[in-house]
Amino acid sequence: MIKNSFLYLKDKRLLTFSLLFGLSFFLIGFLFPFELKFGLKYINSTILRFFSPYYLYIGLAIVIFCIAIFFHPIAKTKLGNEKPEYSYFSWIALLYSTGMGSGLLLRAVQEPIYYFQNPPVNHIENKQLALQYTFFHWGFTPWAMYSLFGLIIAYNLYFLKNKNILEAIVSKSGVHVIKKITPYFLVLITIAGVIASLGLGTGQFIEGLNQYFGLHLGHTYLLSIVFLIGAIGTLSALTGIQKVIKYLADFDLSFSILLLVFVGLFLNFKKFIGQSFSAFSQYVIHFFEMSLSLGNYKTSILFTQEWTVFYWAFWLAWVPFTGIFIARISKGRTIREFIITTIIVPTLATLVWFSVFANKGFELVSNSNTQEFNNVFTSLFVFLKHLPLSQITVVIAAILVLISIINSVDSAIFVLGMLSDNGNENPAKKDKLIWGIIITATALGLTAVGSDSLLNAISNLLIILALPFSVLYLYIIIQFIFNLQKKNKLLFLNPVNIHLLKKNYKPT
Repeated sequence: MIKNSFLYLKDKRLLTFSLLFGLSFFLIGFLFPFELKFGLKYINSTILRFFSPYYLYIGLAIVIFCIAIFFHPIAKTKLGNEKPEYSYFSWIALLYSTGMGSGLLLRAVQEPIYYFQNPPVNHIENKQLALQYTFFHWGFTPWAMYSLFGLIIAYNLYFLKNKNILEAIVSKSGVHVIKKITPYFLVLITIAGVIASLGLGTGQFIEGLNQYFGLHLGHTYLLSIVFLIGAIGTLSALTGIQKVIKYLADFDLSFSILLLVFVGLFLNFKKFIGQSFSAFSQYVIHFFEMSLSLGNYKTSILFTQEWTVFYWAFWLAWVPFTGIFIARISKGRTIREFIITTIIVPTLATLVWFSVFANKGFELVSNSNTQEFNNVFTSLFVFLKHLPLSQITVVIAAILVLISIINSVDSAIFVLGMLSDNGNENPAKKDKLIWGIIITATALGLTAVGSDSLLNAISNLLIILALPFSVLYLYIIIQFIFNLQKKNKLLFLNPVNIHLLKKNYKPT
């Protein structure tokens, strides 16, 4: 059996590479924890400091390109001839739980209240400003980053009929080195992302329960929850997307909506509508200024680096596995339908989510200088304590956090399985099982020996990896534009011929 496993891994270079990475990171962290943490933190802060303008421009450029595609006739193109595999509700649920589920729960109160108490710019009413910047950091830009990567893969895979996911990512690239290293790099950044999510998310779950219920769940419980989530995520991935992954996502979205409605019952509805609409309209009107930190929305260098640039790097780091997963669940949709459902719908839903929690949060802190919502790990649980039925809603929120983390794990395992199984859309169970073991074991090891130090180190590694990935992402976008330009289907750079497209274009 051991010999067969060795031969299997020898044939699966990506799996072997990942095992070596996990083991190496674990050993370095165990032997040199301070050096690892300090080194990665220093590199991370240096990147955020020197590449701030670059990240701001790339975020804006991706949104603009998605808008251009949406209004171009090519948006009528259908991504494959098959019928869609998922209903709209399940499609959106999978997007929600995989893309931002746990983050939306944990930041729902903390972030807007932080902006309210520490406004990024002056001369704008604090409540509106707090909502604007929350919308900005969780709205069109991150979802456009996810969506465009997924769209390029889906177009190459389902419309151009590339033979597998790997070919669809760097479709017919003439640069041999890029084709060779891309799978390894995507695997590396995906592993770092899912391990950080699993380890830190579990820590947030434990700390929230401890804070609300006055418990003292220690390290043993933390390890147990990490193992439980890893095991459930692995089993979920083994069943395929149509079964447990979809059911968990549907449950997560359904109960998140119920929690949202419950909190909304205690709002001053007139004020809520006015503040939310005003913040959203100003967000759209001043999107360009906010994106580039200009004019009345010129923020301090520190805020730009620690919030906007950090977020853009973080979202970019999550693009590979989220984008691949979005492509995988979007077969049979048109490009315009794809953009609406993967950018506009989740953005509007995210804005409603933050508006409800933030407006109620503003009521709670307006007449005091309370700092009780500052802790990102416990803020949601503290917030719910101020509302009726908190013992029920806190348990629901904790379950939703767990399910969101599980959905991130099982989606990542599925994507990693596709990458290691030669781009197969339905990867072998053995690949998914090995990925589940790698992810769970590494997260357990880091949690056991280093707790927050090593897990924070791998979070810093994730942000560091976002920089080279952003370069690869730009290469993929440019290649996509070039390929469409050759086929005379994308004429942004050749407006003289647009009338020919209107005359001769026949949507697929």
